[in-house]
Amino acid sequence: MIRNQKHGKILTVKDGWLLCPVCGGAKVLRIYPETTGEKIQVYCKRCRKESIVNIDKCQCHECPCQ
Repeated sequence: MIRNQKHGKILTVKDGWLLCPVCGGAKVLRIYPETTGEKIQVYCKRCRKESIVNIDKCQCHECPCQ
């Protein structure tokens, strides 16, 4: 899981993909163990919403980065 610092939401990563923070149903960004970034704009084709996400470090369970 990755915490979005602006809103404190937990972002969901499944099979190496960040799922939409609004609907949770579509892949919006490929996440690698070393992925970090601030103010990343992502767009969901399913719900047609744009979101700004902050990724401090990968904390998902599938990654060997822990």
